[in-house]
Amino acid sequence: MANVLKKGHGDQGCGGGFLDVSFIPDSTFETELDALVAAGTKVDGKLVKITTAANYECSSPTTSDIPDGKIISWKKTASAAASSYVLTVRLFHYVTQNSGHFCPSYIINLEYNASSTIALGDTIVCYDANYREVTDGDTGGFGFIISNDTTNDTVDVIF
Repeated sequence: MANVLKKGHGDQGCGGGFLDVSFIPDSTFETELDALVAAGTKVDGKLVKITTAANYECSSPTTSDIPDGKIISWKKTASAAASSYVLTVRLFHYVTQNSGHFCPSYIINLEYNASSTIALGDTIVCYDANYREVTDGDTGGFGFIISNDTTNDTVDVIF
């Protein structure tokens, strides 16, 4: 299920709304965040880019990238295996696999056809005539798969 915190009005985004979502940093971004925190540098306001390497993962954009959101809050987490961060990101942009640029409005959890090949970052279309499942939209789809639950055959899709 999506890690959506709230959808509100009066800030950046399409139609004056915004979408705040929990993300984890990729390993490179985590190292960068460790350095910022150790130096006492502000993390809030840092711009981020959505990755397609793991569910709900983001990274630091390069100089010429269009950012997908900004960090509005964060917390350091620790477990027996490792420590990391949970980042609350205000999304204002995403790019589809077809290079379409869109402003996110919501995230929805959908079933996908287990026999189809589906991946993070894919767009979606309806699968077959059952109208209950989706599959990779290739060049004709819409949305952006931000999470893929292969155990339950569901995906979270940004629209």
